[in-house]
Amino acid sequence: MSGTLQIYGIEKELKTIRQFITPERLKELKKWRCYSEYEISAAEKRLHTKLPPPVRDIYRYMGDLLITNGYLRPLELLHWEGKYLGFFLAPGEGVIIGIQKGESSGNLYSWEENDPKEIAWEYEDELTDACEEGDEERKQKAMAAYQKYWKKLNIPLIHSPSNICKLENDPRYNHILDGYGLFLVIHAIQEWEEMTWREHTDEPHCLFSDFFPAEFSQEYFQNLAKQIDVDYQPLSDHPELIGLEVTPLQMAYVHKDQLALLILGDQPVALKLLTKTVAEPDLIERLQEQTGLTFHVGF
Repeated sequence: MSGTLQIYGIEKELKTIRQFITPERLKELKKWRCYSEYEISAAEKRLHTKLPPPVRDIYRYMGDLLITNGYLRPLELLHWEGKYLGFFLAPGEGVIIGIQKGESSGNLYSWEENDPKEIAWEYEDELTDACEEGDEERKQKAMAAYQKYWKKLNIPLIHSPSNICKLENDPRYNHILDGYGLFLVIHAIQEWEEMTWREHTDEPHCLFSDFFPAEFSQEYFQNLAKQIDVDYQPLSDHPELIGLEVTPLQMAYVHKDQLALLILGDQPVALKLLTKTVAEPDLIERLQEQTGLTFHVGF
């Protein structure tokens, strides 16, 4: 249909990013895990709706990372609140991000959960503890109690979340489901590396560039983008998903030989280089020559 925004699956991008989460870090995600197709289908049956492709991809390939970082609601806890279905917890904002029933446009809404008895968190904590201990029976009981609680709340047709707001600010990753999901994953892996790099200074898999010059221009970023494009390509085949509004740069790039992931994130202040193994000196030297920036362990 003319004028309809196409919503993309992000499986390819998530699989690419996952290559650069080191085995040591994956072990630290063991409390949560990614979900199977069977588990996602069971959740869809319970919710009486098909989850959007980007959301299915996130639960399949990045569920453990985003749940551990506190940005994704566990699949077991997905529930309708009135006509809204929330998946994400916005970084630093304390609001739920999700979709409205009946829409297929990829539009996102934010809201505050309306829990009049203020006890839903008790079931959430119980589920988390059960997952931590690997107690499947306890986990199923907590999930059932949580879903029963929200189902009862939703019986009155007047129940709805508080402070509902449609997200509309450009660029795309600020308000459309596919871009926002990909942004959250990039944000989470950046945050993970920034918190843990001190633990792995002997075998660094993440290097940080110098900050960009204090006085930079569009011309500076245009030249930087040209240099990056020599050996790297945008993470997504759909650059509009994570294109930045203030610079011609993308939020993330992958080496054309899949040797490294280069991340700018949503704040254009410096670059981060992630590698699967300890970065080869030749790779670092070439990138430093191309960008004019020095890369090092830590900030």
